[in-house]
Amino acid sequence: MSVHFKNIQQVQPPKGTRDFLPDAMILRRNIIEKIRQSFELYGFSEIDSPVFEYFELLARKCGQEIEKEIYTFNDKADRKLGLRFEFTSPLGRYYASNSSKLTKPFKRYIIGKVYRYENTQNGRYREFYQADADIIGVYSMFAELELMDLAVFTLEKLGLNNYKIHLNNRKILDGIIEVSGIPADKKETALRILDKLSKIGENKTVKEFVENGLTEENYKSFINLVHGNSFAEEIDGGSPDIDKLKNNPNIIFLESLKEKLKNNARSLEGIGELIDIFKNSNKFGIDKYLMFDPLLVRGLGYYTGPIFEIKSLDVNIGSFAAGGRYDNLLELYGARAEGACGLSFGVDRIIDIINAKNPNWSNELTSPTKVFIAYLEPDEKIIDYAFNVAKKLRSKGITSEINLNEKLNISKQLKYANSRNISYAVVLGSNELFENKIKLKDMKKAEEFFVTIDEAAEILK
Repeated sequence: MSVHFKNIQQVQPPKGTRDFLPDAMILRRNIIEKIRQSFELYGFSEIDSPVFEYFELLARKCGQEIEKEIYTFNDKADRKLGLRFEFTSPLGRYYASNSSKLTKPFKRYIIGKVYRYENTQNGRYREFYQADADIIGVYSMFAELELMDLAVFTLEKLGLNNYKIHLNNRKILDGIIEVSGIPADKKETALRILDKLSKIGENKTVKEFVENGLTEENYKSFINLVHGNSFAEEIDGGSPDIDKLKNNPNIIFLESLKEKLKNNARSLEGIGELIDIFKNSNKFGIDKYLMFDPLLVRGLGYYTGPIFEIKSLDVNIGSFAAGGRYDNLLELYGARAEGACGLSFGVDRIIDIINAKNPNWSNELTSPTKVFIAYLEPDEKIIDYAFNVAKKLRSKGITSEINLNEKLNISKQLKYANSRNISYAVVLGSNELFENKIKLKDMKKAEEFFVTIDEAAEILK
């Protein structure tokens, strides 16, 4: 019994990882290619870097909680290494190593697998795909606006349009932490706990505050500064400055916060950056997606300015894209400080949203194989001709699959092509061989064409 269980366990993928069947891979590849095309349309260049790095490099400024999630191992020289848990820390090392050879602003993208040892749940895996675009060498908020515009453009290509982009700024959070009386050495702890507020609720958040050397008063002071009085009161007050901003509640929110934090220079700088983003968002046509979220934290410790997360309004799955500014990160790897910010798509979460919205998407897929080549009889000359047809079609860029089982009759061959959702079939017999032509069959319309290979290629394209 135990041996049987052990054998079953050995043929399952490790916890938090998954196998993907061919249909699932068609969708995944389609999504990744659309993201890749969007990145390149916006002028980002593709790079690659190792899937593992020195652990010390990965942990340098990732935050205590993330450090626990890094998969680590020692190599044969007893060096401690870790699998990358995201792409920004490796980018810091990459840029520091190659900055003299790179043109600024440096706009790069990378798409690949990352790894986190965390609790698996809806939308959370231990091995998953990310697609990142980053800009290094720009301090202007136009960098953030371009990244969010890129996100909106990409999601439109993917058929996703019901979402919000939640925005905050780490400078604002730092100021609120200071004004609310939370000790400086407890800032990261407080932010880490507050980052979980929407998931664990207020009671558990307060409990974690107390367990980590903070107080309930610290929590209440923070929340009161964030929420305070209703913004409707300030709108009803009818001050001239507020009147100008009635069409943008995000700016009204920030203006009211500015008054509460007027003695904290760092917060005021962060508020100014967000107001700049909101004021200019209409130039990009993305203003309807943006909302100020004063409780957005982002758990990664290297963020220094605006941060954002994109959340679906259709599926409760957490954020499926996120990013922010990290102007100080490059200094950690020996490079000069540069303005830097990035955007990251969680490819697997995007797929989960598509699955939830349209569970029958696989029925709508067509095979990446354009044409299946079948033959009427297992005659050696006809089979040779079939392989020659396949070679010529492939040389013209037509994805082609050929029947490899000469014992199958034509009906079984065409049944196989149908089961694979292949759009066209080529049927070859002695007549086609003699005429040096092919019979091209449209599997959906049940139409047939007796044509040359060149003519078939034009139809198939």
